[in-house]
Amino acid sequence: MEIEVLTEKHAAEMIAFHKLCFPVDCWKDEDWYDLLHDPRAVYYALTEDGKIVGNVYIYNWQGEDDYVKIMNLAVHPDYRGRGYAHRLLNHVTQEMSALGMKRFCAETRASNKGMQKVFMGCGYRFRKEEDVGFAHPKENGYKYILEL
Repeated sequence: MEIEVLTEKHAAEMIAFHKLCFPVDCWKDEDWYDLLHDPRAVYYALTEDGKIVGNVYIYNWQGEDDYVKIMNLAVHPDYRGRGYAHRLLNHVTQEMSALGMKRFCAETRASNKGMQKVFMGCGYRFRKEEDVGFAHPKENGYKYILEL
């Protein structure tokens, strides 16, 4: 398995993977295409034989707010529980810290205990609970931060 950066030419695969992992509460296709044309957005994919098995999508606010926003982190349902989310998140931390980034922000649903464990396991700390717009079902999000 390897981690690689995917671009807009992989949009269909990226969107299909997102819908597989988030069938009820997925982003709109047009939001994906907008982000894919934004140079601050970077899509890292963990692939096996050319197939996406995990992803972490970030937004790099370097030079403005100087933090990295974890926009999306997912692992294919058949590959969960193998540490791949940790591997992806740690990869982003290494890549972005090499560019001078020292602050990373993320959020997850209040009910998503698995992702909360991933964030904590990668050194993030719980910051606060707030309404961040999760729908289907509507619920608050837990915000996390990592400061190097």
